[in-house]
Amino acid sequence: MNSILIVDTDGKTLSDLQRRLRKTFTTHIALGPRLGLQRIREEGPFALVLAEFSMPEMDGVDFMAKVGELCPESTRVLFSRCAPDARDLMRAINEAKVFHVLPASCDDQTLTAVVQQGVDRFKRISTSVANMNEVHAIFAKAVHELVCWLRGDVRDMISPVLPLLRGLCRTTGHKDPTLTETAFLLSVIGLIALPQALLQKIAAGETLTEDERLAFAQHPEHAVEWVRHLPQLTEVVTILQGYADFMRLALQPGADTSAIAEGSALLAMSMEYRRTGYEKLEDGAILSRMRGAGVYSKALLKAMETELTRMDQSEIEIGLGKLQPGMVLARSVIGMREGGDVVLVPEGYELSRTTIVFLRQAARHGQVREPFFIRRMSIILPEDNDTA
Repeated sequence: MNSILIVDTDGKTLSDLQRRLRKTFTTHIALGPRLGLQRIREEGPFALVLAEFSMPEMDGVDFMAKVGELCPESTRVLFSRCAPDARDLMRAINEAKVFHVLPASCDDQTLTAVVQQGVDRFKRISTSVANMNEVHAIFAKAVHELVCWLRGDVRDMISPVLPLLRGLCRTTGHKDPTLTETAFLLSVIGLIALPQALLQKIAAGETLTEDERLAFAQHPEHAVEWVRHLPQLTEVVTILQGYADFMRLALQPGADTSAIAEGSALLAMSMEYRRTGYEKLEDGAILSRMRGAGVYSKALLKAMETELTRMDQSEIEIGLGKLQPGMVLARSVIGMREGGDVVLVPEGYELSRTTIVFLRQAARHGQVREPFFIRRMSIILPEDNDTA
């Protein structure tokens, strides 16, 4: 949380600034703006980026503006060997949202104080963003839970995909897994808007007509309409719209999907895996079909191959007291009602806190059978999947 990046085209200045700051902060350096942007893409976000104003290849203001596009939460500080004029200061404030401008000759105490203020600012913003994203995730999980209890067909389509999506996010190093999962959970709103006959046809592994394929590809847009007026969910809406755009483009031979954000592409890939699975294809055949479609990047295909190799579909028996949110049922949970057996929770369902509470209540009345059969894969994944 206190990692900073120093950028300059002068190697001597870089070494000097690193020496002055590394006692207090974890410091990284980049020789020039292009290498600086590369490090931010690959290793960011940094708590603070400190850059020289008058770099010849790209001045500090333009550089900081690009930093803001890549990592808006990172604090941006410029240092200058000569006093910038009023126009440049206005650019720094208005275009690059620079937190502070320092003279290169400032003493160690001033330099350290400004950097510390910038790092503290990053921590406050990051905590606020993380908390807000967590609130959104809880809201989305609650919506997903409600829909899944009301619509078993939708539950069976989306719930088994969540462990795969999380695995893909980890394998690709995706920077916004919480937002991406939130978008996926909210996409259930689009699924319940589809005709049940279409979902039944998909679940039966039948071939869809062109119009049916298009209708399914557009289902995330129904969720977009539902949440687009909430300014706090703007990023989630963007992911959902990209999800729909990707699936629609994938229906066109030779379509270019490279402009679609990674999170949206991960959702499309996860859902294609689930939808194709209804056709009873083996994982290798599904992966071959994805490669043949030509719409997924090599990195995403490699991540899918890695996850399919890693996924363990074997099952393990556990008792009611060992159930945890995030576990996936390998077999349906059977209960007893009015003298007959009923499915309380179906195979493939990802357990949430509310579902576990329900099962415990049913067990107290002797209405649920133990043991439970859980996919081993979902037990070893270190995820916190509590649902309110």
